[in-house]
Amino acid sequence: MANGGLLLSAVPDYIGTRIGIHDVHRDLELRIRGHLYEIAAVNDEVLGSRQGFPASETGYRKTLQSVTDVAGPDLMDEVAASIKEHIRTHEERPANQAVRKDARKLVSKAGYPPDDYLNAA
Repeated sequence: MANGGLLLSAVPDYIGTRIGIHDVHRDLELRIRGHLYEIAAVNDEVLGSRQGFPASETGYRKTLQSVTDVAGPDLMDEVAASIKEHIRTHEERPANQAVRKDARKLVSKAGYPPDDYLNAA
């Protein structure tokens, strides 16, 4: 009976840890989705067309995820802001390769090693 009590007392710690990790990943995923939603809104406002946007969105998602994995959410926010600013100032969507190059430079400048996805740009 004593062993069973010990096992059950360890379960809440394990569950709390697992839920905490899940919450962090879920928060980051929601943050990325929020940025993609804002990018789509800027796209619609400035360009008025979504032609070609799904492919761009897929590339932006991969880039934002890569930056988050390598350098964290703050740098990911900067990359997302630069995409929105590019659409506003140039009235066109940036090519994903250009976004990846800019992200790679930002990540390197911050002292993080870029991953293979960013280096492929």
